[in-house]
Order: sequence, then structure tokens, then C-alpha cells
Amino acid sequence: MELTLFTSSLSTCVRAVAPLVAAFLLLIVAAGPALSAPKASPKTTPKAGIKVEAAEKLTAQQQYKAAMDFAERLEHDQALARARDNWLNCAQTFRRIHAAERKGELGPTSLFMAGKTYQRAYDLFKQPPDLDAAMKNFLELADIYPGHALADDALYEAAECARMSPGKESLADDLYRKIVTLYPQGDQAEKIKAKQQPQKLKASTQQAAPGPAPRIQPRLAALAPVKHWSSEDYCRIVLEPDGPVPFSAKLLTQTDAQTHRLAIDLGQSFIEQKNRQTIQVKAGLLKAIRPDQLTGDTTRIVLDLASFSGYKIFSLPDPFRVIVDIRGEGAAGKDSRPTGPAAPLAATPQLAQSPDEAATAPKPANDSARAVVSLTEQKKRSPRSIALPPASSKEKQREKLSLAQQLGLGIRKIVIDPGHGGKDPGAMAFGLKEKDIVLTVSKKVAKVLKETYNYEVVLTRSKDLFIPLEQRTAIANSQKSDLFISIHTNAHSDQSKSGIETYFLNLATDAHAMRVAALENATSTHSISEMQDILATMMKNSKLDESTRLAQFVQSNLISGLGRSSKPRNLGVKQAPFYVLIGAEMPAILTEIAFITNPEEAKRLQNDQYLDQIATQIAAGIAAYVDHHHAAAVTL
Repeated sequence: MELTLFTSSLSTCVRAVAPLVAAFLLLIVAAGPALSAPKASPKTTPKAGIKVEAAEKLTAQQQYKAAMDFAERLEHDQALARARDNWLNCAQTFRRIHAAERKGELGPTSLFMAGKTYQRAYDLFKQPPDLDAAMKNFLELADIYPGHALADDALYEAAECARMSPGKESLADDLYRKIVTLYPQGDQAEKIKAKQQPQKLKASTQQAAPGPAPRIQPRLAALAPVKHWSSEDYCRIVLEPDGPVPFSAKLLTQTDAQTHRLAIDLGQSFIEQKNRQTIQVKAGLLKAIRPDQLTGDTTRIVLDLASFSGYKIFSLPDPFRVIVDIRGEGAAGKDSRPTGPAAPLAATPQLAQSPDEAATAPKPANDSARAVVSLTEQKKRSPRSIALPPASSKEKQREKLSLAQQLGLGIRKIVIDPGHGGKDPGAMAFGLKEKDIVLTVSKKVAKVLKETYNYEVVLTRSKDLFIPLEQRTAIANSQKSDLFISIHTNAHSDQSKSGIETYFLNLATDAHAMRVAALENATSTHSISEMQDILATMMKNSKLDESTRLAQFVQSNLISGLGRSSKPRNLGVKQAPFYVLIGAEMPAILTEIAFITNPEEAKRLQNDQYLDQIATQIAAGIAAYVDHHHAAAVTL
């Protein structure tokens, strides 16, 4: 009898504890960002801390954000990253979220992140089971969600895993063909079409006669078709090799009085034969694009230009791409200040110069305003102060005003940029997607600016489309816009975070700004820290002060205008390196109108009248900036 009672009690206890055990297992990694890893002795590798909560206290969105934050911790905390189990636990957490959200919006993204985490574990520890697990997750995503925007990306990643697995090379080729067949209009299909170099090039690199073992040739990055945007005196070129490569540029000897030629060379790269034909553009500044295989491992892109005054060339990571901004003679008269320090061109990417080095650097013989900058090749330098002669009171007054203000230039055209779009939903929470909210707000802002203030307004996207960050800036430049405003919603794993903040392009000043920039750039804070170097060279122009003022006016109007009803927290005007603002030739800002992850703010974002108020205040801030702009010019 006593044994029967003991067995019954034990059974009841087990049933009672089971939910807690399940919660414990689920939150081993999902609660990672809220945890503090235990201190380890110098001879041990710390593992992720554990915090036990009831599973129902965390929504799927919270679990996903927690797992994402923990994955980012693994990328930046070397002590945690050294333990393979931490990576596997993180991947398994994404798997559990997928199992719970299989039919929800987090289903495919969680599965994709599980694959990427296993893939990263393989990169670090070279354990074949991790590569197999990564490939399995990617293939599962493509099989379950064939219509999702990530399906072709998952197939491509699975093919890359197969390509690194001995004996599975044929599977990689099959997956590449599947992508081109099923997703011919996708971005991965374009990449694959230029992926494989012809057999004859491979044969030419091998030893023809018996002898020493042939030298293993480094893999050549396949170059996708060139993307371009052009106006009368500006054009932007985007080159997309499928991996990081060295790059350089030079102005070729002028063939005639009407044509200028700029050559961009990409080392360790290859362009497929069918993509080597000359492209006649004849759109404003850009007349033609001439791609060619200069040598066995160097691709050259020659640009025929109607006029030329200077250019900048730089790279962006995740994915790697090379961007070239070119200005024609018409652009030279807009702003007499240099857009960056002059730097001689070389066969490899140049390093960014410190301010005093830039001041003494010799100017190139053929080009008075050009610089080559690479994010991945630069080294950090300690800033050094520069002694400047004292300025007169009138000079000080002029220094406070932008060149456009001093010349009394008007503001007529404004570009509004709704963040994210298409396969990039941005931040998601409570059934909301950032891409949808900011598109609605942007359309409302455009309407107010047109109808109330009589401005010409251009939207970078008017529907649910994916537009690369570099294309958004190119649209603003090619449209000869006078202002550029990018609209976003914020996100944080801590649901209590709330408020409004507005950014301009500059070096990041704190960890929060770095985190926000990483979210909007769809990259890591590590890449953001590398990007700080490029801004040291690119931010020496007349738009910094104007952008700061524009951000202040927009932020101030948002806070004061919305304060009567919602009383949002004023997080202030900040600076950070946003890819979407790089290269903008006009005052440019990015505003985060709310935290989509905050329950109260998410509820307000579902109210159309509240979105009207946000749009009205953004437009009022822009108008206030313009009034100040004109008034300041008149008082000179």
C-alpha cells in the first residue's frame, strides 16, 4: 500500500515538474542576452549562462530576439565563441522556435538562422556534422516554404555547404540549377549565372607537361552584371563579386574631347563571357559600360563618361560590393569644398588617411578630387589634433552656415525613403512588419509635403519592393534631391524600450547607436566598427552640419507634436554609420519613429490617425528646417 502511494505521488510530481523542465530546456539559450555568463578561470572556456523562467512569459518574438542577441554575443565575445556547445545550443534554440512557429512569420526565418548558426560553427570548428546540419536546415526551409523570399537564399547556402563537403559537389551543381529554374528573377539566380568560370580558363591555369605538382589557383569571385544609376552630372556604379576582392581605379587617357574613361579593376575575379559585351547606357553622365577579363584573374570595368570632375570608390560588406560614385563637370560647381581627401591610386585598396595626413597628401596628376577606400583593408588610427588659426567673428558666423545657406540655394525636391521592403521585412513584432508601417508613413509624409508645403517629392519605393541600400542613395543623387529622409521603426529585445530618435551619418558614439545601425544595415556591429574608417574620409563635406540641423528639426517636431497624446520618450539626435546615407549629396537623415517591439507603441502604430500625426510632424520638421535655411541665408 505504501509503495503504491509513493508511486502515485512520484507520478504526480513528475507531471507537475515536466512543464518547468521544458521551459528550462527552451530558455537555455533563448534567454541568453539577459544573462551574464559566469566568470571562468583562465584555463576554462565559459559557456552561456542559464536563467529559468516560465515559457509562457516569453512570446515567440521575444524568444527569437533573445536568440538573435545571443548569436550576436557569440560573434563578439571570444570567450563564449570558443565553446562549440554554445553555437550548437543557439542553433537548436532557433530550431525550437521554428517548431513552435512553423506556420507563423517566424517559421522560415528561424530555420534560416538555425542553418546560418550551424554554418558559423563549422567555420570555427571544422566539424563535418555542423556543415551537414546547416545544409539540412537550408534544404528543409526551401522544401517547406518554397514561396518565401528566403527560399532561394536557403538553396544557395545549401549549395555552398555541399560545395565544401567532399563528394557532394554534384549536389551543389544540382542546387544551383534548381535556383535558376525555380527563381529566375531572384538575386541568387543572377549570382549563379556568373558563378562558374569556363573550363578553358581552368585548363589554361594548369601545367601542360609532367613535372612538379600544379600550383593551386585561388578561387575567383564571379562578378554579377553591373548595376548603375545615372543623371546629368552624377552616376553610381555597383559591382557585386560573390566574395571580397581587392579593387582599384584609375582615369584612362582621354580618347577624345567628348569622352572620359574611368577603369575599375577587381582582382581575383572573373566575369562570364556572355556578360562582357559593351552596354550602351546613354543616360546623362554615363554613356557606356565596358566589362572585360583583363587578365586570368583580374576583371576590368571601363566606364565611358560624358564629363568628369571626380569620384569615390569604396566597399560595403554583407554581401561584399564595390560602389563607385562619379561626378561630372556640372556637379563640380555645386559645392566647392572637396568631398574627401585626395589620395593617389595604387594596385591595391588605399588606406584611409587621418586628417593631418590628408592635408599634406600630394594631389594626383589626373584627378583633383578622388579617393579609394576599403572597409576591410583599413587599420584604425588614433586621432591627432590640428592647430588652426583663430577666425574672425564674421568667419565664425559663416562657418556655422552650410555652403548652400551661404549661397541662398532653395530646396525644391525631397526624397522620402521607406526602409526595408520585399524580402526584407525589417523588425517584426505583435503581427506588425516594419516595412509595411514605414511605407504607410512615408506615403503620408509625401502627401503632406506636396499638398501643404508644395514640394516635389520622390519615394524610393511606393510598394512592397526590395531595394538595396546603395540604390536608395543613388535614387536621391540621380534625382538631384535637396533633402533625403529615411524612415524606420526601432526594435529591442527589451520590450520596455520606447521612444523616438533621429540619426545623421557620422561615426557612432555609443553601443546603442552601433546596434541600431547594425539592424538597419542588416549586418553585424563588427562590420559597423570596420566601417567607421571609411567615414573618416567621406564625411569631410558641407552636408554634415546641414544634416545635423535637419535631424534636430525633425526630432523636435516629432516629440513636441506627438507629446500631447502619446508623450513619447525623447531619445534625441544621434550619429551612426548607416549604409543608406553613405554618399548622399544632400542633407540626409534616418528617423526611428517608434519601437515596434514595445507593446504600447506597437498598438499606436496600428492606429491610422496616429500615423497621420507622425507624418504631419515629420513634414513640419522638414518645413521648419527649410525656413531656418532660408532665414539664415538672408541674414548673411
